[in-house]
Amino acid sequence: MEFDQFLIGFEGFKLGEHDFRFLVDNTFFGGLEYSEIQEGRVIVDAVFIKSERLMEMDLDFKGEVIVPCDLCGEDLVQTIDFKESVVIKTGAQQDEDEGIIILERGETDIDISHYLYESISLSLPSKRVHEQVEGEPKCNEALMAKVNGNEDDNDDEIDPRWAALKNLK
Repeated sequence: MEFDQFLIGFEGFKLGEHDFRFLVDNTFFGGLEYSEIQEGRVIVDAVFIKSERLMEMDLDFKGEVIVPCDLCGEDLVQTIDFKESVVIKTGAQQDEDEGIIILERGETDIDISHYLYESISLSLPSKRVHEQVEGEPKCNEALMAKVNGNEDDNDDEIDPRWAALKNLK
């Protein structure tokens, strides 16, 4: 199975549909400086539609990414499975509309790598925790005990130099 690069040179395309397949994997996520996603493998099937007035792209994302659990910090596998459409048009102004990419006049290709990363990141739930068993997240119990302060440490002995501070109130 061969995957396409993230740079699409659309200038020579005929009017109609053009199929692409992209692989967003560990090398992609590892190259990003501030990515919450540690690892992953997401396959994006794209249909690039060129018409006389504008261009569109229908994207189908399928795969998994690994992010840290919000409670215990351990790796958590999140399934990625969604579809999205984006309109690509040329113009001078920069629109902030969701689902629209505006290119400057005269550009003949588009790099969609940042758009793919943003789409994957925004598809993740806002609260990322391990799946629940009997109403409680299935996190690492030892880590959760430390986080909640319930660990059995032998910190009962206080340095005598600091013991006098306990009496101050």
